[in-house]
Amino acid sequence: MKEVEIPRYVDAQPQIFFWELDEAIVYVSCMAAGIFIGGMFTPISMVVGWFVVKLFKRFKNGSLEGVLLHICYRAGLLGLNKRYRDAMKRDFFL
Repeated sequence: MKEVEIPRYVDAQPQIFFWELDEAIVYVSCMAAGIFIGGMFTPISMVVGWFVVKLFKRFKNGSLEGVLLHICYRAGLLGLNKRYRDAMKRDFFL
């Protein structure tokens, strides 16, 4: 039997510069909010976004992989799958 080398980081999230994808989403969301408000809030939101990402990294290190998707599901922003689209519904009867 021939040995096959398996990559070490198969399930790793994609990287955008030096952030993982979910961290970049948090930063871009903060920056977009500052751009939407306008004026001096744009550079302020960039700095605030940097600190929010640092806090999110700290939170993410102590929890499971893909925690942002779990948070979005729990808040009702995403559906679980095709069968259970409403994440806020807690009792499922088939």
